[in-house]
Amino acid sequence: MSLDYQSLVGFRDGAKKLHIHLTEIPDTAAHPPYQHDHVAEEAFYLLEGSADYTFGGKTVTAGPGEVVFIPSGVYHAEIKYHTPSMKYLTIRTVEPEDEPCCCGEDRES
Repeated sequence: MSLDYQSLVGFRDGAKKLHIHLTEIPDTAAHPPYQHDHVAEEAFYLLEGSADYTFGGKTVTAGPGEVVFIPSGVYHAEIKYHTPSMKYLTIRTVEPEDEPCCCGEDRES
């Protein structure tokens, strides 16, 4: 799986309840999404690429300049990519009961 995460706002900046990271997927075909849920609220702001996101009984199609919001506790990450690569901001709350964010920089270890 080929992913690149860059933390933009996190605990190192003094953030206690907010985390933002840039996600780049250079080859969407090599990135199988995994179903999961968490207490955190999460939003994806798409910069490049487009996809269908299915969660909570609905499908949202999004492309550059659009936002996909995942409420707390909703099982998600069924994604059908429409482009060979993706670039987006992940914006999420930091919740003590959750595992650390995938980039590992949302909270102190």
